[in-house]
Amino acid sequence: MNHATRIMTGLLALAAVAGCNAGPTGSPAKPTKVELLTDTGFRQAGAVESSPDGTTFYVAAYDDMGRPTVFSVDVDSGDLAPLHAGEPFLYPADLAMSCDGSTLFVADTGVGVLDSEIGDPKDPLGQQGGVHVLSTADGSLTKLEAPGIARANGVVVSVDCESLYVAGWTDMEMPALFKLPLAGGNPEVLYEGEPLRSPTGLHVDANGVSWVMDHLARNESGEGLLFAVTPEGEISEVIGGLGMGRHGGVSLVPAGVTAAIPTYNEATKQTELVVANTESGEVDTVPIPDLAHPTGIAAARDASVMVIAGEQSIHIATF
Repeated sequence: MNHATRIMTGLLALAAVAGCNAGPTGSPAKPTKVELLTDTGFRQAGAVESSPDGTTFYVAAYDDMGRPTVFSVDVDSGDLAPLHAGEPFLYPADLAMSCDGSTLFVADTGVGVLDSEIGDPKDPLGQQGGVHVLSTADGSLTKLEAPGIARANGVVVSVDCESLYVAGWTDMEMPALFKLPLAGGNPEVLYEGEPLRSPTGLHVDANGVSWVMDHLARNESGEGLLFAVTPEGEISEVIGGLGMGRHGGVSLVPAGVTAAIPTYNEATKQTELVVANTESGEVDTVPIPDLAHPTGIAAARDASVMVIAGEQSIHIATF
């Protein structure tokens, strides 16, 4: 199985069970156009998110001073503005939007090498992250109360809009998957330890199954695995050898039928949006010639629009 086939198999496995998270009905199965929205005022863009109505995009990146920042992007004008820059952000790795559009949950990995010294206050690089709660109205920021979650790599709001799922590490530096109320509280540890190694992006379907991407987990197909974790804490390997990039973004299109991942095609030397139809099994691509180093992707909950990021550009996909 080659690299492209492994990616497609993983997409189909993810989307086949996640299709019930559909947005508005009636959208085509894949974007008909991907256009540049903005490429100035930021660098090293990673995770992205959309407001529920698709009028505002959000991106985790760095500003011109090198500060970790969450930006808002007006879709009509392409104007970009910092929503919050600098401390207490350390390494914002993922974004999730509340269903009413009022709040962004920001997963922060922190900084430093994951080892036994990471929690030592004498180690200046051993700074833990967690989950931040960011107001989309005024940029006010608070830390989500989540005892036991030291670092957060991935974050998503449940289909019923009541729970937050977090992929990251415990305060004992064990890779884990957590579930907790949106308002914070003591997390439920859904799974901890091997075979998870570096859990990152995740999706949770209407049945409560968590689909967790892991950059460093490895099987005979290679590095980069997709796992499924049931609400009862049973874990299984879905597909390996995905070879994910820095962020490893994957999303369902707004119609909920097709899974999509921005990727770089080594054969054509071009970035493209690879899409897999969960009903027919058909695989197709949409070229994105002006996007380099693809990272994040997200669909609006209530509108037929997606946001796609490269390290130095933000793009809009329309249907």
